[in-house]
Amino acid sequence: MNAESFVGVREPALAALLNALVDRIEARPFPERSRDLVFPLNPHNWPEFFAIDHPRERTFVWQALETVVGQPGFELRLDQRKSRLDLDIWERRPKIIVSPDGEAFLREATKRYPSVTSRWIEQWRQAVLTRFAEGELGARLLSRPISIIQRSADEVLERFAALAALSDSGLMLHEVASRQFWGLSKILSGQQEAIALLLGQPICPFPDKPVQLLVSALTDDADAPILFIENAATFESLASGRLDAARDFILVFASGYKASARRLRSPGGSSVYFAPRVLTSNVELPGKFLVWLYSASTDRAIHFWGDLDFAGMDILKELRVVFPEAQAWTPGYDALLDRLYLGESHAPDEAKKSGQTDPGQTGCRYADAVLLPALRQHGRFVDQESL
Repeated sequence: MNAESFVGVREPALAALLNALVDRIEARPFPERSRDLVFPLNPHNWPEFFAIDHPRERTFVWQALETVVGQPGFELRLDQRKSRLDLDIWERRPKIIVSPDGEAFLREATKRYPSVTSRWIEQWRQAVLTRFAEGELGARLLSRPISIIQRSADEVLERFAALAALSDSGLMLHEVASRQFWGLSKILSGQQEAIALLLGQPICPFPDKPVQLLVSALTDDADAPILFIENAATFESLASGRLDAARDFILVFASGYKASARRLRSPGGSSVYFAPRVLTSNVELPGKFLVWLYSASTDRAIHFWGDLDFAGMDILKELRVVFPEAQAWTPGYDALLDRLYLGESHAPDEAKKSGQTDPGQTGCRYADAVLLPALRQHGRFVDQESL
């Protein structure tokens, strides 16, 4: 079945879903995404379907949906846990995954044709093929365009090709991007592979800016366990001594996912800033901390505390790639769980978190056996600043 079969679909619930998917694409086009579009099929995102009371009508709509996801560029994912296998398929936490290949189908089905952005992407495709043909570099640029809609695709590619003149400059990636692309310092983020291919080098010669770590401690033990903290306000609160349970830890703040950056444990990949109290009252701590950070040591207790939500659990999962011994911090998360159970929590859409996805397993026993099941059961989140 092709897109023409869906034009003017008679089933309002299916039409609403297809339009909602186009809405998401137009709000954030694929060139601006690092991953495919993930759209959870739940009462919030697809109320037209879940408002249907009659089981046979629901089944009819779902069968039409399965025809859609059978098209190139679509995938339907379900919760495969045994406890959910006997439920109706729409109760198994379904998600529809849309890749760039599915956009043309959606636009034809809804008659919502390409915007200025989409037309620019087609110009980009033609310009890349003309300059780089279909080699490895061309394929990379087609999959991840350097999107500057206000400039012509040819003009952007000219600036990209001219990066060779800066290869020995010693500049960081953000500095190169700002100098070369009209002050847009972040435009080359994620383009390191394409740059390396352009310059014929094994890796991109322009390093990412170092991850900035803030370190504080109330303990005098320079070998104390490490506690990574997701949010700046909570870090400052713990550093001031407001929560007794954190007094015996060395506190480290790196905003959000930055604590899980692979470059964190190399001297050129991170910059460490110690609180004044550490520098004046614990002179051994900075040196020992840096020796530990820039070694491959895995014999130190590492903990993570962030928001009680899927993003926080995903940060923990990624942190464990860099620090395999990292665990969710029990005192902090137990307190957040208490608030969740008391109803002092929020729905994902109340805090613009509806796009968060379940990370599955983190590898931390406490997170996988206690925290994630609680999040799945309640469908609500708690920010760590609430304590």
